[in-house]
Amino acid sequence: MGHEIADILETLAVFGGIFGGIATVIWASAKAKLEHRKLDMMSRMPLETRPAASEDKVLAEMKAMRQQMEQMQSTGHQFDLSFDEALNRLEGRISRVETKVAVTPVVAASSEDIRQRLGQG
Repeated sequence: MGHEIADILETLAVFGGIFGGIATVIWASAKAKLEHRKLDMMSRMPLETRPAASEDKVLAEMKAMRQQMEQMQSTGHQFDLSFDEALNRLEGRISRVETKVAVTPVVAASSEDIRQRLGQG
């Protein structure tokens, strides 16, 4: 029985060595690939795009967005002013029409009164 246990332990050691070795090779390979990619990415990244330069890009983008917002506000104000002007013109026209309509019946009534007084009506 002692001989069988030794054979089993020897077999486990062989399989453990094989699978442990394979796992170690896979782990080392993955680590090497990650390091290589990291170095490759850093070497491709020009100095301008590293963090200090990216902050400048962000600031430039924010300035551009501010300018666009100011332009949109200006355009909005211009539309408000032109709408107010159009509304004022329309109110003026309505007022003139109302004045003409209010005066016309009075004038018509006055001419009828004159005709009746003269005996023409």
